[in-house]
Amino acid sequence: MGRADMVYGFSGLHPRLCLLYFIVLLAACMMFQHPVYLLASLLCIIVLLFSLDGGRALKKVIKGYLLIALIISISNPLFSSRGATILFYMMDRPVTLEAIAYGAIFALSLLNILLAFVAFNLVVTPDKLLYLLTPYAPRTAFVITVTLRFVPLLTRRLQQIMTIQKVMGYLQPGGSKKHLMREGMETMHTLVGWSLEEALQTAGSMRARGYGIGRRSSGTAYRMDRRDRLVLWIMTVTGLNIVIGALFGVNHYEVYPRLQGWQWSVQLAIHLLSYAVFLAIPLAMNGKEWLHWRFIKSNM
Repeated sequence: MGRADMVYGFSGLHPRLCLLYFIVLLAACMMFQHPVYLLASLLCIIVLLFSLDGGRALKKVIKGYLLIALIISISNPLFSSRGATILFYMMDRPVTLEAIAYGAIFALSLLNILLAFVAFNLVVTPDKLLYLLTPYAPRTAFVITVTLRFVPLLTRRLQQIMTIQKVMGYLQPGGSKKHLMREGMETMHTLVGWSLEEALQTAGSMRARGYGIGRRSSGTAYRMDRRDRLVLWIMTVTGLNIVIGALFGVNHYEVYPRLQGWQWSVQLAIHLLSYAVFLAIPLAMNGKEWLHWRFIKSNM
């Protein structure tokens, strides 16, 4: 069997294809300023997040990301007076339609990038990241993997330590500030000591297993199968169309000095269709697996 994890849908693709998809997606979110493209990207990423884990990761971050986007969209017209269409004056500063539109476009682009990284973390797991980076930068891959694991690990350990302290009566609500500070320092001392002790054990185990002596091999075998080659062909055709169209300015959108109106053309329609097909690749794959699973459950 080509896949050791037996995961189907978009997450079951070869890691290089998943990485290629997110590279193109992130580049498009950063470079494209056309509102239709940004809204299509946002819709696709949200649906992708729901198809991956039911939207649990999205619910954890969406409030903070929306707040960031709102602050950016509001602050841009307050600090920038560029644009030819003046709507009103605020503290003797003109507020223009172009500044408002640019703030909204920039906020939407940033929101897309942040949510795309959330989806990236769900699809490209640490073991896949190790598989992708180890042949080229093994030490960098190891440091990145350990860093990604470090924060949630410390959070879980801190919760465990605080739970034990509450059970033993050390962290009682309503105590003095001096007592809470002393217990907090003791909690941090325990957390750091626990983490350092396990780090030493892990380092000793890695040295005993010969880590770093020779070329590192991956514990999971990923091979390109027929489905991977088909998806690669679709990504290549649509991705090249996206890149070529962007280089020729097919989807170029002007905000300054005057907001550009809606200008549709055959080239723009073809380019937008290619971008939509590229965005829909993971949605189609996850939707197919969901329908297949529903069909199996209905026949049980």
